[in-house]
Amino acid sequence: MEKTEQTLRKMVDENDYMQFLGIELLEVKQGYALARMKYKKELTNPYGMLHGGSLYSLADIVAGTAACMNGYYVTTVTGSMNFMLPAEGTEYIYCEAEQLRYGKHLAVFAVRLKDDKEKLLDSGEFTFFITEHKVLA
Repeated sequence: MEKTEQTLRKMVDENDYMQFLGIELLEVKQGYALARMKYKKELTNPYGMLHGGSLYSLADIVAGTAACMNGYYVTTVTGSMNFMLPAEGTEYIYCEAEQLRYGKHLAVFAVRLKDDKEKLLDSGEFTFFITEHKVLA
C-alpha cells in the first residue's frame, strides 16, 4: 500500500497537466483521497471564477487517484458534477473523494469540492473501469 501511495504521489507531482492545474495531493489511503488546487488566473472563466472544466479535472484526478489505491490503474467511464456555487474569492479549492463501491470491473467514487472556508461548492460522482495494469513502484 505504501509503495502504491508513493507511486501515485510521484505521478501527480510529475504530470505536466496536473502541475499546470496546481494540484497538490494532501492525503491518500484506501478508498479516499484529498487534494487541493490553487486558484490561478489561468484557470478562470471570462467572469473571473474558476472554470468548470478545471474543477471537473480536479475531481476526476482526485477520485481516480483514490481508486488506484487498490493497486490497479483506472480509467474514467463517466463523471457527473453538480456546480452549485461559484469558485471565487478563495486561495484553494479542496477536493475530497470517497469510495462508494469497488467491484471487479468498476469503481464508483463521490466527490466534494470546497473553498478555504469549507463551504461546499460542487459535488459529483465518478465511475472508473479498473484496468489489469498494476500500480508499480
